[in-house]
Amino acid sequence: MIAYLKGNIYSKQPGAIIIDVGGIGYLVRISNHTLERMPSTGEACTLHIHHHISDSDQQLFGFASTEERNLFEMLITVKSIGPRLALALLSAMPPRQIVSAIVNQNSGLISKSPGIGKKSAERIVLELRDKLGDIVTADEGTGTSGSIQNETLSALEALGYQRGQAHKALQAAINAGDDAESVSELLKRALNHL
Repeated sequence: MIAYLKGNIYSKQPGAIIIDVGGIGYLVRISNHTLERMPSTGEACTLHIHHHISDSDQQLFGFASTEERNLFEMLITVKSIGPRLALALLSAMPPRQIVSAIVNQNSGLISKSPGIGKKSAERIVLELRDKLGDIVTADEGTGTSGSIQNETLSALEALGYQRGQAHKALQAAINAGDDAESVSELLKRALNHL
C-alpha cells in the first residue's frame, strides 16, 4: 500500500499529475485544491496518497495535506460516494468549507458539487457529522492551537454536548475574537454559544 510519494512533478493537468519517483512515473488523481498548492513542473513535491484498489482497477489519489486525505477517506465511506465523487467535492470547495457545511448540516452547499445530488448531500451530512472530530483541520487565520481546540472539544463532550453541537460552538468561539490562550478561556466562549 502506498502512503505517500516524494519526487518531481513530471506533468500537470486538471484533475491529475504525474510524479516522477526514481525514474518511475505515477499517475495521481488530485483535487483542484491540491493542484493549486503544487509547485511548477520539474520541481520537487510530496503527496499524501490514498491507494484505492477495486476488483478491476487500482488508482492513486494524492493530497497536499493529511487533513484533506483524511476527509477524502471519510467521504468514500458514505454509501454511493466513490473516490471520483469525493474528489469532485474536494475540487468544488476547500476541505475546511466541506467540514463546516457537514457540521452545520448545510447539505444545500454540498449538493452544489458536480455529481452530488440532494439525497447524496443529505446522506453525507447524516453519516459524517458526528465523525468529524476525528479529523484535525487547520484553522487558517487563527492562532489558537490545535491541542487547545481538541481539549476544549473533549471538555464540551464531557459536559454532555453532542460532537457536532460542540464543534459548532467551538468554531463560533474561535471566530468570535482574539486567540484563546487556555482551554478554560476557549471553553467559556464556547459555552456562551450553546
